[in-house]
Amino acid sequence: MTTSWTLTAAEICTDALEHMGILSDGETASSSDMQTALKALNGVLKELPLMGYLWPALSAEASLTWTAGQTVSLPADYYAYPVVWSQATGTKVQLVQLNHAQWLATPNRDAKGSTTHFYVDPLGALHLWPVPLVNPVLTIQYQRIVSDAASTTAPGLPQYWINPLGYGVANELVLKFGVPQDK
Repeated sequence: MTTSWTLTAAEICTDALEHMGILSDGETASSSDMQTALKALNGVLKELPLMGYLWPALSAEASLTWTAGQTVSLPADYYAYPVVWSQATGTKVQLVQLNHAQWLATPNRDAKGSTTHFYVDPLGALHLWPVPLVNPVLTIQYQRIVSDAASTTAPGLPQYWINPLGYGVANELVLKFGVPQDK
């Protein structure tokens, strides 16, 4: 019994083209059709988290660079769900995340002291509160942005999502390929 079944991105794209009737079973897609389907697959992979489909694409714990002030830049592959720790005191302490309403309601957001809270604004900057006077020695774990699929490798998804991806990609491609609505 196989326990680690998967499909490469190219196989998922071929599956989508077969669902639409662009390819017959066993036929090979043209380079142009495969590139179009691969773009659609990457679009589907990027949209799944927006629709609430999440999987543990967590980062390892990473250091954040603090130079001065309240704002710290997040890693380039940051998507959401941060957990931030400070080790300014030598002991690892988890900071409390504030949502937007809590951040706006925070009195004296420029207060200085030992950082206990953080807020991630809509533009992706991390704000510390109170504003640290010394390096808070920050680390973060977060959900990463979904990487683009490469045609020869399997997308980094749970196994049970692999089969339905062909249908999702086909749905993205029907207009581009002029597939009739009833198909």
